[in-house]
Amino acid sequence: MQIQRIQTVYLIIAVILIGLFCTSSLGSLALEDSISKIMVKDYPVLLIVGIVTAVLLLINIFLFKNLHLQKRVTLISLLLMATLCVSALFIIYGSVPGAEIMWVGGVLILIGAMLFALLAYNGMKKDEKKLRDSDRIR
Repeated sequence: MQIQRIQTVYLIIAVILIGLFCTSSLGSLALEDSISKIMVKDYPVLLIVGIVTAVLLLINIFLFKNLHLQKRVTLISLLLMATLCVSALFIIYGSVPGAEIMWVGGVLILIGAMLFALLAYNGMKKDEKKLRDSDRIR
């Protein structure tokens, strides 16, 4: 098995992307005479769940000795990211009826974080397969 595991890099990238999501704008609403931004920090539940997800992914990097637990924490983080994505979409489309919505990319950052978490999970599955194969050889 490699000393430098690629899923660690994927998890670090996912943590960075979640951090960017927590500081970004979800979109802009164009009303009749003004434009207002929808920021993640204006919705405490989104911000708290985002921070919890980032902390879980960061802790997950150090769980490399317990691969089963690391996979489970990754799946929990993916579930939280999916919840964040759905909640952000509900916030964007339900905030002001009749307003024109302009996407900024906050949700796309979240989808990118989900992609990197999935890549990390696949790397963990490959490591688990290598471990099972090496145990079978003994």
